[in-house]
Amino acid sequence: MKSIFIKKNILILSLLIYFLIGSIYSINTGLSHDEFHEQRNWEYNVELFNNFFYSTPLSESFLNYPDKYYGIGFQIISQPIQFLLSNFIKNFQNVDSTTAHLLGKHFVSFCFFLISGFFVYLILSKIVKNNFFLYTATSIYLLYPYLLGHSFFNPKDIPFLTIWLICTYLSTNVFSKLSSSSHLYYKQIFLISLFTALLLSIRISGILIFIQYLFTFIIYLNSEKIKYSYFLKKNFIKFVFFLLSTLILTYLFYPVFWNNPLAIFDAINFMSNHFNNVCTLTLGKCIFSKNLEPTYIPIWLLVKLPAIILFGILLLPFTEKNIFLNNENKIIFGTILLSSMLIPLILIFRKVHLYDELRQIIFLIPLLFITGITSLFYFSKRFFYFVTFITIIIFLIENIKIYPYQYIWFNTPSRILNLSKNFELDYWGISGKELSKQVVKINKNVNKKPCVLSIWTTSFFLKNKKYSCIDSWSNIDKDYPRPFFAAQNVRNLKKSKPFKCETIYESKFKLLFTNEEFITGRLLKCI
Repeated sequence: MKSIFIKKNILILSLLIYFLIGSIYSINTGLSHDEFHEQRNWEYNVELFNNFFYSTPLSESFLNYPDKYYGIGFQIISQPIQFLLSNFIKNFQNVDSTTAHLLGKHFVSFCFFLISGFFVYLILSKIVKNNFFLYTATSIYLLYPYLLGHSFFNPKDIPFLTIWLICTYLSTNVFSKLSSSSHLYYKQIFLISLFTALLLSIRISGILIFIQYLFTFIIYLNSEKIKYSYFLKKNFIKFVFFLLSTLILTYLFYPVFWNNPLAIFDAINFMSNHFNNVCTLTLGKCIFSKNLEPTYIPIWLLVKLPAIILFGILLLPFTEKNIFLNNENKIIFGTILLSSMLIPLILIFRKVHLYDELRQIIFLIPLLFITGITSLFYFSKRFFYFVTFITIIIFLIENIKIYPYQYIWFNTPSRILNLSKNFELDYWGISGKELSKQVVKINKNVNKKPCVLSIWTTSFFLKNKKYSCIDSWSNIDKDYPRPFFAAQNVRNLKKSKPFKCETIYESKFKLLFTNEEFITGRLLKCI
């Protein structure tokens, strides 16, 4: 009894330390180039709300707003917390109110990731009845640099990932319980509807969750040997209740549909055929989102998934019989396995527009993680504990070593490649904060500070009044008075240096087991 109490306290203390360190890391991470657009989406939806209820006209800038189908499900939760945190962050970071408000969203995103870890634990606990495995697997998930790095700033993909996991747990849990109780409760159905609607309101691509629900439903019927017609007849009213409540809640969470509910079909079409034809460097080739190659998703998964997860997935032919010994595992693990394997194939065959490596399908990574880690454990417990112990140590070191660039992380096998020449790196522009610090440092004792050209991820951390001008990198060929500074990052790094400009600083990092330097940004002085 005493040992259980000690273990419980150690676990709580570990989670508290993780939460505190992660929270500090998150609000210290630079801004990504999407966060300003996310804030604009919120402001647009606030105007839609006022227009619908108070007939307040939309401002001119929002009359033909191009990003109107981006959802605000996460922001409904994050915005109140951002307002509460903004004054603290403003003083703590010495930034203006707007920047502090945006940084507040980082904290909420990290909290969502921590919640996702809890649901990874819950899902795994249904498949494997071993506490030490659960603690070890969840620790690896929460320390996985790629996802942890995203959690420090990603305002769309991490919340989407978290809600997808919650929907997975709720839906598979309901059907696994049906095996024994054979009864669906309305409160269970409503809860699934609520989170499904929230998923759709974060990204309309949440419509894919219905494919996963279908997998669960089919596996349940097959494992229980129940006829489809019989089950549907018995639960027809509950199916209707689920669909109606999901539709109503989605409508409530999506102000852009209030005047025209049928616009949901336009939103699905718009987001699956995204207008942005971004080139993502993939294994040395520039692959455009509107002409995505079938190898795009597999290549990125092979370099981003941890080696132990890839190995566990490869072992599935040898472990699946032991995993599928009972109906509960068939329903839960079967759903996750089918979703993680078939949804990417659907996206490939549908030629859905994707870019910036895996960010739009990052919700699949926890499913692949659960699949691989479970398979590895069933293959050999001793081997599992040996490799996971090493993995945890490596993850801990790398999270400290490469912060705040964990989201650029590549797995150990891929490090034999020249990664910086073959793959996209700092496409979010997180290096902007580091570059801004160098601008401030260099100009600390200069009275008349020169112009700075950059994308806004850098300029938000500069005090506008102290510089002769702060302008966009896209205007670098204009006739600005020299000398001036230019912050070169994101895809601008691929461009040659502008006329009479020299590198005076580079933001960079190294992964373990490689001497390759990853350059994430450059500060140029143009004279």
